Amino acid sequence: MKNLKKMKVVFLFTVLVLLVSFVLPYPGFGLDENLVSNIDGKIRVIIFHNGDGSYFSGFWFDMSVVFRDLMDKMDKDVGFVILVGKDSKADKLKDVMKPYASQTLPDGSARLKYLAVDVKTGSFYPWARDGYFVLTDENNDLVFLDAGFNENPFPIVNFNEVFANARSRSGKVHRGGGNIRTTNEEIFVGMDTFLGIDITSRWDFFGSGEQSIFTTYYDLRAMGLPEKETKAKMFSQLKKKFDVYANQVHYILAPGKKMIVPGKERFFSQLEKGEFKFTKKHVHHTGAQAAYHTDVYLSLGPKDTDGKRILFVADSTAGAAIVEKMTDEERRRVERKMPEVLVGEGFTAAGIPVTKEQIAQRFEWEKHKLLDLGITKAKELAEVLDDTAKHLEKQGYRVYRVPYLPNGLDDKDEANDKVGGLSFNYSNVLTEVYGDVKKVYMPTFGFKELDEAAAAVYEKAGFKVIYIKGLLTNALTGGPAGAGLDCLTSDIRVPVHWAKE
Repeated sequence: MKNLKKMKVVFLFTVLVLLVSFVLPYPGFGLDENLVSNIDGKIRVIIFHNGDGSYFSGFWFDMSVVFRDLMDKMDKDVGFVILVGKDSKADKLKDVMKPYASQTLPDGSARLKYLAVDVKTGSFYPWARDGYFVLTDENNDLVFLDAGFNENPFPIVNFNEVFANARSRSGKVHRGGGNIRTTNEEIFVGMDTFLGIDITSRWDFFGSGEQSIFTTYYDLRAMGLPEKETKAKMFSQLKKKFDVYANQVHYILAPGKKMIVPGKERFFSQLEKGEFKFTKKHVHHTGAQAAYHTDVYLSLGPKDTDGKRILFVADSTAGAAIVEKMTDEERRRVERKMPEVLVGEGFTAAGIPVTKEQIAQRFEWEKHKLLDLGITKAKELAEVLDDTAKHLEKQGYRVYRVPYLPNGLDDKDEANDKVGGLSFNYSNVLTEVYGDVKKVYMPTFGFKELDEAAAAVYEKAGFKVIYIKGLLTNALTGGPAGAGLDCLTSDIRVPVHWAKE
């Protein structure tokens, strides 16, 4: 009898434990987690990747140009973490950064720290924001969530070696690229984040019971379907599946924030009409990245005096207008100056410093009439950027338009021997707002007329513009958009505790 009573007690206790475990959230997933803001608050730490890949044949960005410029120009209480691979290139970077090694933060700790990742430097994906998401929990602890890039995750599990209040989470939110911008209240997700995601074979769009021939959204085609009814069914199903995945990403990253996906309505409208011609292979050449990638067209501002959030949206029409006002010789003068700017920023070919004459001979920007090509590409992108601005205004935001001149020197037919062009993109910036301080760290490209026009827009919105070197690390590109400061950095604006060394 006593044994029976004991068994009942054990059984009831077990049931109670199970019920509690089902009702209460599992602590390993964290409570009240949310994507960190990219605008609200003072920047405490900047994270860089020392990327050294093969995006261009024979040369690569000298990432230290950005590292050193920001360390020189940001407040001295901002810490920096550089992720490095385990090879000799990490040692070379540390040698270049030696003048900064002795700098300390107000608490006496080192201002510059390195985090070694168990890969070779050549395996790094250099754009920091695309590799992982940074979230905070209710205690302001950091959660690094592996985001992957296209089909390849880039898990960095040892952030706790630098940050005492950090942990990494295994698994990934699959994405096709495209930075995600966030405030304390909103999350802005570019369509490019979703367009490149893998569409599995079980997504049977045609209702035929057969496997889908599509691998990503870029491969979808509205034309050529045999029956009107099938086509309508496909789009209805496609929108539902798209929303399911978008809502999942929203729930994981920022459930407490409003999600805005500029370009979504335009994408589905174009797809249904058969006007969406972009493929994943030719995304850069067709302008899809510039049309749907938040890096290219959007930067965030603070709330205005009337409570409206300020947004800065790229304006390729304004960029083209500046160039069109110039004489032919004035345009050639700008193109001739670019090699000199690159030399000043430390451009190398295969690691060897080169002269401005050698750069001019290699790229031949004056011969190609690079700025003239930029005008043509700018006009191609104008409509979608204008539509995005109008969409955001209808959402209740105060929109400022920032001049943008895309690179028109593509090499889709390999006619230019993989020659890179220049994208003059001023929407890909670092913004900082706290107290009475409003700063924007904006890349400049040695194109005086365009540099000053872009700066004037931020100044009109009340920002102090801090110029950062940009031609080598931000503007040089094989596609229309280029990279940028926001791509190359992950910024943290919550209290950070360094791990003990």
